[in-house]
Parts: sequence; structure tokens; C-alpha cells
Amino acid sequence: MHEYDVQTTLQDLSRTFEEFKSVNNQRLHAIENKKRIDPLEEEKMTRLEEGLESAEKRLKQIQAFSSRPSVETTEIPFCAYTDAFVGYIRKGLDAPLHGYERKALSTTPDSEGGFLVPPQLDQHLYATLQSTSIMRSLASRREVSSSVLELLVDKETVDAGWVTEKQDRVETQEPHLAKVRIPVHEMYAKPRATQKLLDDALLNVEEWLSQKVSQKMAFMENSAFISGNGTNKPKGILSYETVGKNIWEWGKLEEIKTGATGGFMGGKGSETLQDVFFALKPQYLVNASWLMSRSAQAVIRKLKDTENGRYLWEPPLAGISTPTLLGYPVAISDDMPALVAGENSKAIVFGNFREGYQIVDRTGIRVLRDPYSAKPYVEFYVTRRLGGDVLNFEALKVVNFSE
Repeated sequence: MHEYDVQTTLQDLSRTFEEFKSVNNQRLHAIENKKRIDPLEEEKMTRLEEGLESAEKRLKQIQAFSSRPSVETTEIPFCAYTDAFVGYIRKGLDAPLHGYERKALSTTPDSEGGFLVPPQLDQHLYATLQSTSIMRSLASRREVSSSVLELLVDKETVDAGWVTEKQDRVETQEPHLAKVRIPVHEMYAKPRATQKLLDDALLNVEEWLSQKVSQKMAFMENSAFISGNGTNKPKGILSYETVGKNIWEWGKLEEIKTGATGGFMGGKGSETLQDVFFALKPQYLVNASWLMSRSAQAVIRKLKDTENGRYLWEPPLAGISTPTLLGYPVAISDDMPALVAGENSKAIVFGNFREGYQIVDRTGIRVLRDPYSAKPYVEFYVTRRLGGDVLNFEALKVVNFSE
């Protein structure tokens, strides 16, 4: 909310100006008639002039304030903030800001880690991350303004039953809730450029910075979402212990073993994959998908259904942009463990990733310009904060290529 109310300021300015005109007319009339001017009128005139000057100053402050970025807004047109940010990237803090206030660059001091990027650049970065990071296209994403996201997850559904009109109602079992706490961690990138390149007027500095940062961060975060250990990074799916169905409990992922190290036992790949499919509860099959490494894909594509001899793998067809396996889309990520003959690996995960995994983004991406550490290059220390963790351990199943 603005510190200065525009309507009130305009009303004050109008009222003060009308009073100023009235007093000034009396003063001019006295001068024309060669009458003595009352000292009180002169004092009042001085106060009114100061009031007009104060109101004009407030209006200028309102104009500068309205040009600053709003964390709540998702779309802001080109404004003083964007212009100031581009000037900062090209020339640093010594760059002229074309008459705008320097503090329009950020809502926080530079000593706290640089300036917030403009909303347009922020959106472009996240759009690139969404298209590059496989896990972002599968999992749920939530944006927060704090350092942690806390959620309550139903481990079991509420019981229900059928009764007649006068039959006693037996007390049903209450749902068991699990508290999930997902902290955000800091990720950084340090692209560099020469000052000569930054001085080039043809260079779109926002697009250049976005391209340099988004690709690197997408690869880093996707790896963490899959196998991160949770220490200074998100906790990945495969960092959790996997167990058989008979000893499964909340906090662990159910695994289906293939019976052979680094492959399928006795050519029973079709049966194993169908076991994985039927291990997932029906409510999670909507939006379910397969996630596997490229080497696992090479093996899966050769499997056939033992009953009719048809390939389980279906290539992208008209209206379907991704390949399917047993009717469900397949996502390929090299961050998944490789499937190598003779080596144990968990190269395939099947399930509803939207229900099973939560990605948390902390609002705001910061840029700190450093022209000193790597002369003659200018480095840009870009930081963002994010987290991730398994949300529902029932919604994901792991294929373990082991005996």
C-alpha cells in the first residue's frame, strides 16, 4: 500500500492553491491601491507557499514510489525499475538512472545480496526452468515469501459406512496426518561478460542474463529433485529408502524388484512393469507418468507384451506429444540412474508426481554485479531460493533393477 495517498495529496494541493490565490489577490489589490500590507498576511502568504512546495514534493514522491516493483504483482509494464535495472547491469551503481530514484531498484538494501530482477525477467527465467527442468513439468510447484513451507498431509482417508435411519452409528477412524516441512535453500550462478559486450547497445542484457542463468540452474535443480540429500539442497525422490510392499511404511517408497541385477529376470520385463502399474492405487493413476533414464528407455523400448507380442512402448502419435508406456506418458531425464547390465540401479519411477513431490520457490531472484573479482570480466552473482521434498509416499513407486 502506498505511503502517500494520491487523492488526499491532490485535495491538499487544490485547497492550498485556492487559499494561496485568494491571499495573493488581496495582496496585489493592496499594492495597486498603494495600501499598507498587513504583516500577518505576508506571514500567511509564506506559509501557503511552503504548503504548495510540500504538496508538490509529495506528488513527486508518489510518482517515484509507484515506479518501484511490487512483490504482489505478476505483470508490470516497462517502468523506472526495469530501466534502472538495465542501467545497473551495464554500468553498475555509478550509472545514471535517468532521473529515477536509485532505491527504485530494490525493496531491500544492496548489502543484503544485490537487487531483485524485474518481474518480466523473473517470469522469463521461471518459464525457461519450467520447459528445461523435467521435474518441474511433473511435480507440484508453490511460491512462498518465507523460508519454509509447512503442510499437513492425510496419510489415510476418513472411514465411512452405510446405515439405516435408526441404526447406531459406529465411530469411524480419524485420518492420520503427517506434517511436512520443506525449507528453501540458496542456489547461485555466476555468469560473466566483458564490459565491452555490456556496452554494446544491441545486446539485450535481460535476455542474455536469463539465458546464461536458467539453463545451468535447471540442470542443477532437476538433479537435486531426483537425488538430492536435503543438505543445502532439496531432498530428492531417490534419497529415500525403498522397501517391499510387505514392510512399507510412511516415510519410505515402495519398490518392485526385477529379480535380476541391471535387467529383467528371464525376459519378464512386461510382467514386472505391469506389477509396478498395479501397485499404484487407482486414485493416483490420473496424471500418472513414468520417469526414467535414457539407458532405461533403450531397454524398455524393446519389450513386448508376452500375450499379443505388441511393444509396450508407444512413440508419440498425433495429439500426443510424448511417448507412452502402458498408456501413460514417459519423461526422460539423464539425472535418473543409468541402467547398466550387472549393476543395481533404480532407473525408473512411476506414479503421480503432482501428488507425490512438492517444489517450493522463494519469491524473488537477486543479482549482484561484481566488476572486481575476475577482471577484465564483470561477474553477475545470481541467487534464488528453492526447496523440494516428497509429499505423498503412496503416490510414487520405484523399479529396482536388482535381485
